[in-house]
Amino acid sequence: MKYLALALSLSLAGLPSAALAWSNHALGTALALASLPQVKDAPAVEVESLESFLEEEGVALEQFLDEQEEFFRDNLPDYPPRPDDLRWIPTHGGDHRRAFLMALRVNPEIKLAYFVQALPGMDWSGRTPLDAADVLVFRKLSPWLEWRFYQVQPGDKLPALAVVASAADEPDYGHDINLFSDNPGEAGSRYNFGKQPFGDARFEYSSQAPFHIGYYHEDELIFRAAPYLKRTYPEVRVYQYLGLARFAFESGHPYWGYRFLGWGLHYIQDLTQPYHAKALPGHGTPALVWIALKAAVGLDSDKLAAIEQVADRHTQVEQYQADWLRRLLREGRNDSLLLRAYADSRADGQYPPFDGESLRQVVSQEAYDVAEDFDGRIAHWLAGGQAPAGFSQGNKLAPLLDDVMLDHALVRLIRHFGSHSRNATRATLP
Repeated sequence: MKYLALALSLSLAGLPSAALAWSNHALGTALALASLPQVKDAPAVEVESLESFLEEEGVALEQFLDEQEEFFRDNLPDYPPRPDDLRWIPTHGGDHRRAFLMALRVNPEIKLAYFVQALPGMDWSGRTPLDAADVLVFRKLSPWLEWRFYQVQPGDKLPALAVVASAADEPDYGHDINLFSDNPGEAGSRYNFGKQPFGDARFEYSSQAPFHIGYYHEDELIFRAAPYLKRTYPEVRVYQYLGLARFAFESGHPYWGYRFLGWGLHYIQDLTQPYHAKALPGHGTPALVWIALKAAVGLDSDKLAAIEQVADRHTQVEQYQADWLRRLLREGRNDSLLLRAYADSRADGQYPPFDGESLRQVVSQEAYDVAEDFDGRIAHWLAGGQAPAGFSQGNKLAPLLDDVMLDHALVRLIRHFGSHSRNATRATLP
């Protein structure tokens, strides 16, 4: 058993880590929440600086964050406790923003710009455009060059939907990179998350993967062989941010209520993506054992092929979905199955009210259960077909544009995205 465990561990050590589930969360969140009365009919929100929020609520935040930490230690398995020297303690002077971010154990170098994204039905003409470099911390910005950001200032009034939807994309702007002890920078050496459990160091954002992926339902043999797969932390982020959203709403800071809410929704939406809930779809436990045993004796071609296959399908299907969504929005195709899926609330009431168990027991379980079928559909249609005229041949999933089977699978997953976003919002707003 020890030999088998080692072999399996070796086969999973290079686990793919594409962590941008459903690409632009702002567009999806705007479509999902646009018909929710609690957001649609909310009064305009005044932009507030983080420093103002921290100055006014610093003492109450100290107790609140201590209570959250106590909850994590008592209730979350495999939770690495926050070092006591990172506690949020309101003081006069000093860098309050940095101290707050370090108390949350997020990347203290994030920009936290005051911005909105270009969203369907919202006109930001007259606003100052921002470059991606003004919003993200990454050096390589090509994945975000099609996003459109606009500057806002404290005191400006914004629709609540614009605040929460724009914020839902933010955790992909660098919130969770370089938090492990073997990552560059100061934070990882202080945060007590240990060494990065998995990821591909070739990608600048790969260190965020353990915060945006939740492997909760793998076969017990897999967990015994590769216990580091349990070191995933989206539950921490959802509990942190939805709790902070409630705190901000209740203490009279609606801007930060909606912004924290958007941050929390991001991780929920990530786990509606099957590749974020199952480690290697398309490779059952027996196949993994065989691949692992071969890798353990130096025959690692099958292992490398499996990892490349899953990473490729994950990345390409997200690009396909993003291209499809942007094309529909450009064409004004409001009757599209995909656009309607985001707003389809018919299944919302079929889920239990969103609570602390929902991310693990409902959202990720649902995605895990369809992972094999989803991967199989992608594999089937990658095997043949020609790209329609006018569509980029660079996208390996171009043949799928007119594929009913895959499109219906994507539409089903986007319905999950919308329902869980709305139910979490209902559970969070006062």
